Amino acid sequence: MLPSTNGAVDHSVKGSVSTMNENSELLELGGYDYEFVPSLDNKHMCPICFNALREPVQTECGHRFCHTCILRSVARFKKCPVDNVPLLPSQLFQDKCALREVLDLRAKCNNKGCDHVCELRLMETQHKEICVMRKYPCKNNCGLSLLKQDAIYHEENQCPRRPVTCDVCGQTYPLATEEAHKEDCKQHLPVNCPHCSHELKQYKLQYHITTECMKAPIKCVFSKVGCERELPRHDIQQHMEKSTQIHLQYLLNNISSITKDGAELSAMLKSLTSRITRLEKDDYPYDTNDSHIEIYGRDDDGVSNGPGNMPGLRSRVPHQSSPRDADEVDEIALIKEFNHMMENNHSAVSEAGPSHVPLRSESLLREESMIGKDAEKKIISLDHHVRELKAKMDTQITSVKELTSKMTYMEQRLQQQELRLCNGLYYWKIKDYSRLRAAAAAGEVTVLHSPGFYTSPHGYRICVRVNLDGVETAQGTHLSLFVHLMKGDNDDLLSWPFSGVITLTVMNQMDRPQDRSHISETLQAKTNLMAFQRPVSERNQKGYGYIDFFPLKMIESEGFIKNDTLIIKAQVRVDAPISN
Repeated sequence: MLPSTNGAVDHSVKGSVSTMNENSELLELGGYDYEFVPSLDNKHMCPICFNALREPVQTECGHRFCHTCILRSVARFKKCPVDNVPLLPSQLFQDKCALREVLDLRAKCNNKGCDHVCELRLMETQHKEICVMRKYPCKNNCGLSLLKQDAIYHEENQCPRRPVTCDVCGQTYPLATEEAHKEDCKQHLPVNCPHCSHELKQYKLQYHITTECMKAPIKCVFSKVGCERELPRHDIQQHMEKSTQIHLQYLLNNISSITKDGAELSAMLKSLTSRITRLEKDDYPYDTNDSHIEIYGRDDDGVSNGPGNMPGLRSRVPHQSSPRDADEVDEIALIKEFNHMMENNHSAVSEAGPSHVPLRSESLLREESMIGKDAEKKIISLDHHVRELKAKMDTQITSVKELTSKMTYMEQRLQQQELRLCNGLYYWKIKDYSRLRAAAAAGEVTVLHSPGFYTSPHGYRICVRVNLDGVETAQGTHLSLFVHLMKGDNDDLLSWPFSGVITLTVMNQMDRPQDRSHISETLQAKTNLMAFQRPVSERNQKGYGYIDFFPLKMIESEGFIKNDTLIIKAQVRVDAPISN
């Protein structure tokens, strides 16, 4: 199993040949596409691409092919394209004799306007590079291709994207963006940090103060839970180490306070909800034996019918065993029922006529007025109480959200520190493997990327990419595993392209250590590939790794999955030193 670029396997043949992905930069080579003098003989022609054999290999059945052509064919069909005999990559061998014969052939230059004819080996190694009719793409990426003598003049004097240097800030930028640069140039003026007097560009000042300046005052990360210390950045770490117990106490007190207030608030809201429900409820129990309701006045015996003497009202009063003074709700409900009864009585009087209106005593009117005022005061008081509880609840909810946000931020910072200080050794735990594997097989989530980890605190930033259902020829059969370089905080200090050794391991999780058999592959970075150049986006699009890292059926059946979790280990050793 050989490493691949973005899923492509190294193209060199050493004894036997391994599978290759069609996305490889080298697969497009095929055979040599030239006009040969004399015409190309069939024995020197690849039966797949019909061009002259490039890096020819021979099969056990005696046929010759271009190296890349036969690799692609065998990976897909697993048989010889000529006679359909079963064929494996291990059955392919270099044909040096054919290689010499092909390189001895005379070929005509492909560049328009050039009639030069020479041996193929010279065409590829010498003339192709020095041909005066060869067209070169503009180095400034303006999209034009010109002859060599014209390209140099164009790049230096005519190209709208030729680089120019600002006289004020010294920054180099494309000519086409000159106006935009002039607008931003003031950001490049030198200023001094107000805290450490360090001189830097204007646009870097705020970042310097908030992230780098060791003398800039910053608040303790536990300021929101009680710690009021504000110290220079170079002292804050010492403060954090010495005040761990105090910070934990602050955090515990804050959480306890929130928990207590939340419990009290919950109880108060529950009680208040019950009271409001009872206030709004009109269906109180009535005495089924008392259907007669009298209005205020005097009965046949001349006895005054006040609120306490009215039969209809007494039937609505709660049982005497319940203390009325201890239950505000019962009192208010009684008042509401009394007023409702009075409205019915007034309606009855209106229908009977003025002659039937009974007289009410002044003392009864005063008592009725006092009861109404007391009820109104109690309702207003309850309304104020509800508003206070709601305001307190909103405050507590805000505090809980702020504390949750702070804890999330601290967890993220800890994770970032872990990724920065892992020194190139990272264990990636892929949880919920069954669901992710099913999603990959269904084409929903075909690729996963690990968090970016550093080879050292100031080193390269790298992530691991996995295709749980495989890619290309390994889809559905093998796990595909690659690494990608990512933008880091210290890329300006590093040597590029990346050079080093990367070991990828799928960890076996058998219960007994002696039964564990991890699967590891080690790859050497190839500095000529795009995968190891300095990233220009957040993550290099080109990756490097293995298409068919390990069979899926063995991963799922031989102890590599435990608690529905797959563990992938990445270990990076850097060869290139950090530049000064």
